[in-house]
Amino acid sequence: MSVLEIQTPRWAIPALKPARYKAIYGGRGSGKSHFVGEYIIESHIINPDESTVCVREIQKSLDQSVKRLLEAKIEKLNAGAYFEVLDAKIRSKGGNGIISFQGLQNHTADSIKSLEGYKRAWVEEAQTLSQYSLDLLRPTIRTPGSELIFTWNPRFKTDPVDVFFRKNPPDSATVLQVNWHQNPWFPAELRQEMLDDYARDSDKADHIWNGAYGSTQGAILARWINAAEREKRIHNDVKFDPAGAPLMVSADLGFRDTASFWYWQPVLGGFKVLKYDADTGLDADDWIPRIQEVIRELGAARKLGKVWLPHDARAKTFQSKHTTAERFLAGFGADKVAIVPQSKKVDQISAARTVIPRCEFNREQCEAGLDGLIAYEYEYNEADGVFKREPLHNWASHPADAFCYGAQVLSEFVPKEPEKPKVFPVSAQNGRIITVPLDDLWKETTKRHERF
Repeated sequence: MSVLEIQTPRWAIPALKPARYKAIYGGRGSGKSHFVGEYIIESHIINPDESTVCVREIQKSLDQSVKRLLEAKIEKLNAGAYFEVLDAKIRSKGGNGIISFQGLQNHTADSIKSLEGYKRAWVEEAQTLSQYSLDLLRPTIRTPGSELIFTWNPRFKTDPVDVFFRKNPPDSATVLQVNWHQNPWFPAELRQEMLDDYARDSDKADHIWNGAYGSTQGAILARWINAAEREKRIHNDVKFDPAGAPLMVSADLGFRDTASFWYWQPVLGGFKVLKYDADTGLDADDWIPRIQEVIRELGAARKLGKVWLPHDARAKTFQSKHTTAERFLAGFGADKVAIVPQSKKVDQISAARTVIPRCEFNREQCEAGLDGLIAYEYEYNEADGVFKREPLHNWASHPADAFCYGAQVLSEFVPKEPEKPKVFPVSAQNGRIITVPLDDLWKETTKRHERF
């Protein structure tokens, strides 16, 4: 009997123990896929009757699967005698076990039943996994002692796999974070790639190599929100100042879609962003009292500036003969409601990028909205392999649009610091230069002219 020698990095030891879920996330070069590949090969040698399915959300061809990685692991471990590598699968020679490769998006509630006998599922690139696919897969892999393994580089905090394993993980889960510095075999070539990426774009590199959220290639505002996080401008001490400027509200409205609202207070040089609120299925008559209650909770009941509505608020709704704007005017008063001027999306995004560096955000009250700003991204054209000029219309576009509308109009409400009077040297007395404000100098000069 031959001995199979597999070197295991220290971080991976907890993943060798039995667990229903094994979730491993982190940046490039961590070795997480290599560990799982070797773990699967080892498991099939020990138990050749077990079957493993390797899945992704979308798999148009085997080139997009981990089949080549597993073939390389078989060769590296000198385990060719245990496996038969076929075109579409890998078969265990000592039993009936197979390793297959599939795309979950192609499955339905009926077709997924074909995987019920599998002992193990490995979900690679799990950050792209939809909630539907996650819900479909979990109860399907259910043989005694079965396990589901997830590996991914985090993208957004709201991705289903992150919500499931990082927000409130089940008790039966082993959840591990691993990055390049924990990989004892991190190659020099990758180290140079990492250093080059950090030199070019540290924010993007932090996502690629350290598994930080946001900053994917098509991200629109993530870089600016991440900068606010690094600069400690996102915290829970951001409160409404009753002695400060009036409260402002910006909105993106929809009945069947999500309606979103941001609550701002202009301050010297920028803004406090106090709260984000959103919901679906509510009409203007539902939102008006809800907004009024939020204003009271923030302590701004007597200091409301304006509620800024998007330009399409002038359109009639199917619930009423009155427009959304008319109903808000009735609810708040004519001097408290205004319409954001219609503008191009590129100008709205530019306004947001200009305003965010001048903002402080309440972390707890704005969390869902900040997640949306990070996830806001341009739509990707699969056929051409490029990003389109228009943002992707999904859940993130609602908090982003509401924020961009606010950024577009609120910059003019920033109280400006009083300018210090400019001074100008006018004479020397006792060896000292005497300076006076320019305005006073002009007055004095004018008086002199008047004397003539």
